[in-house]
Amino acid sequence: MSKRLTMKEIAELAGVSKATVSRVLNAKQGVHPETREKVEQVIEAHSYTPNLVAQGLSSKRTRNIGLVVAHTASRLSSHLFFLEFLRGISNSLNEKGFRLILATAYSEEDYEDSCRSMTQNGVVDGVVILGIRSNDRRLQYFLDAGVPFITVGRPIGYPEADYVDSDNEGGARTAMEYLLRLGHEKVLFVNGPEDHVASIAREHGYRAALDTRGLPSDERYIIHGDFSFESGYAAVRDASITGLEFSAVFAASDLAAMGAIAALKESGIQAGKDASVIGFDDIPYARFVDPPLTTVHQPICEMGEEAGRLLLLRLDGDVQGPLTKVFRTQLIIRESTQRG
Repeated sequence: MSKRLTMKEIAELAGVSKATVSRVLNAKQGVHPETREKVEQVIEAHSYTPNLVAQGLSSKRTRNIGLVVAHTASRLSSHLFFLEFLRGISNSLNEKGFRLILATAYSEEDYEDSCRSMTQNGVVDGVVILGIRSNDRRLQYFLDAGVPFITVGRPIGYPEADYVDSDNEGGARTAMEYLLRLGHEKVLFVNGPEDHVASIAREHGYRAALDTRGLPSDERYIIHGDFSFESGYAAVRDASITGLEFSAVFAASDLAAMGAIAALKESGIQAGKDASVIGFDDIPYARFVDPPLTTVHQPICEMGEEAGRLLLLRLDGDVQGPLTKVFRTQLIIRESTQRG
């Protein structure tokens, strides 16, 4: 077995300083491209991997990034938005030698405890937060502790916070405008939690599309769930039981849309033939359900990668002002929609 090289030996082989090697390993700026390439060639030739523990001790960093989500671990195993986001952020962080620490929650109290624990004892260098609410007081824990964080969703009430998001309002409006063009004026909107920032934005889009057509926003047609398959199923089942008339369903997630399709099927209504259904997310399974789901695409994996990149940029400390990125959405038309 060959001897594991040290950073000093890598520097000697590349003919550069140890500090330059460190900057290359940590993807820092200020290294000439030719010099960077020379160091990278030596690293590759000798299969060098940095000692993360030693790096952490010398830089006073843990190289841990916390990922806080408001779901249980069992729920996340079937939450395809989360799995796509996790793939993206893992790609981004692994490339720079950082590890993810996942904090899940069974309740609102557990969620707050997870946020507090991430601020104590130097467990993490920074935090990524999913499931942001309007004026979410939990963000204050990180601000008070001086722990850098980035949210997934535009954080209402925290104008200086870093975040990544998609154009939730624009995407929802495009979906509704498409349904209205197909002749559907009675559209059941199965949204997420009422105070969830994505839910708020998507509801704005739903209402804006109706308003443009001069149609009222009937509160009976707006149902709040939790983005799950079960909430989509229950919303359509309950609306059918109460006799609420609708010819289309717009769900704020693909999973809820799939639940809506299942409930319609139980009532003898076929999505894409007798009624239209649109989802939101464009998770990998959306094209394989029966019928293939018309949905609003958001680049979930890319959002994860960007969240990781921006958080590491914040940790470097060389930036001022909030770091933000809003991704475009796109309506993907498949077979679950038809003319009303």
